[in-house]
Amino acid sequence: MILLLVGSYVGLLWLLVKVGVFPKWYGWMKVSPIVVGVVAFMAIFLPLNWNAPMGSTVVTVGSVGIKPAVSGPVTEILAKSQTPIAAGDILFKVDKTPYSAALQQAEAQLGLAKSQLARKQELLSRNTVAEAEVETLQANVAAAEAAVTLAMVDLENTTVRAPFDGIIPAMTLLQGNRVAPNVPVLAFIDIDRPVVNLILSQNQLRHVKSGQRAEAVFETLPGQTFQGTVSGLYLTAPEAEYELDGATPEVPTITDTKYVVVLELDTLGQLLPPGATGQGLILTDQGTKFQFINQLTLRMTTWMNFF
Repeated sequence: MILLLVGSYVGLLWLLVKVGVFPKWYGWMKVSPIVVGVVAFMAIFLPLNWNAPMGSTVVTVGSVGIKPAVSGPVTEILAKSQTPIAAGDILFKVDKTPYSAALQQAEAQLGLAKSQLARKQELLSRNTVAEAEVETLQANVAAAEAAVTLAMVDLENTTVRAPFDGIIPAMTLLQGNRVAPNVPVLAFIDIDRPVVNLILSQNQLRHVKSGQRAEAVFETLPGQTFQGTVSGLYLTAPEAEYELDGATPEVPTITDTKYVVVLELDTLGQLLPPGATGQGLILTDQGTKFQFINQLTLRMTTWMNFF
């Protein structure tokens, strides 16, 4: 943009010489573009870096690893890649034969424990057994009931369901694959709640606050500029964290730390694909007279995304 300004100034000087306002190119006319460029940079474009900060944007989404709670071979796969899946829908099933058998065994043990307890209680009413024996059998019944509950849970867990509305980006699981408890076998992403992240340098954050106006453009949606607000600032970085393991902390490596500003955009009902990138702009409360320059730059960017 500063090159455009200086170029326009040089063009104006050329026009004035051409029409005769100035009879020739004077020395000051040759030097003045440099002066105009430096003054414009110091007075307008440098303050814009923090009065209307611009940076790269990226759309991220939440993701979880689907971890079955039981082990065994996969017998059926119902979910498909890149297909909307509702919370509770079946993703895949694990062989339930051993878990059905375990439930039957637990139910048989519960039935036996209850039968033994009933007989002892009858004998207790006749004072022919000690009360301690009945209490022991009561504990056996409670343990058997707990075993039945656990067996039912294991059997239910052979059917793996979606934890929330989302999609599977790539179905890499195959029928016959053997899964293990608490080992992720699929990625499941929440596409209904995308997060728009604007990445800014440290010196660009001095006037940024939640609630300020924001704009963003994306390469995947050329020609469109989306309006929104700043919903939050993540002023932290992994480089700033010590590992509290009892050892002497290591001296942090000095890096050009970037920070994330989260934008809440009105996408006009359009879906922002996870991973979409572009440019974003925050309109702070400072230096509002020249913020239109960065707004114009952002709109030039979105039209250039057609190419």
